[in-house]
Amino acid sequence: MVEVDIMLKIDTTFEKVWNIISKIENDRNYWKGIVRIKNISNDRNVVEREIYLANGNKYHQKITLFPKEGIHIRWTKGTVTGTKDIMLIDGGNTTIVRVQINYKPRGAVRIGSRGILEELQSQTENALELIKKEAECKPYGTMKNKI
Repeated sequence: MVEVDIMLKIDTTFEKVWNIISKIENDRNYWKGIVRIKNISNDRNVVEREIYLANGNKYHQKITLFPKEGIHIRWTKGTVTGTKDIMLIDGGNTTIVRVQINYKPRGAVRIGSRGILEELQSQTENALELIKKEAECKPYGTMKNKI
């Protein structure tokens, strides 16, 4: 079992962060390695899908969106199974995003090695930084020009 637990403070409202992370069809913009997403079913707040990674591996995910709380992703088929939870904590003008990953290897994959753990931590930190950058982005024209 490999476990990752990372938190990041984003200087914007909960709603803005939720609007970014809840658009799960855009996951490949944040999570490294996803090259294709194929939705299998969508029933209100539960989505089942297949994701394809750059290394050729295919995974099945069941995603549950909990508005005003976060997202629960269960990896059910593939060389890795387990969960990824993305939770939000509303701080008014700031939002804390917490990602907890618990993956278990299947077959020949050995995810317990230090290199894999470091890679998952790096990917998670990178995804959170990309989400932060988008969420904190100021719309064009809101900056006052100084002359």
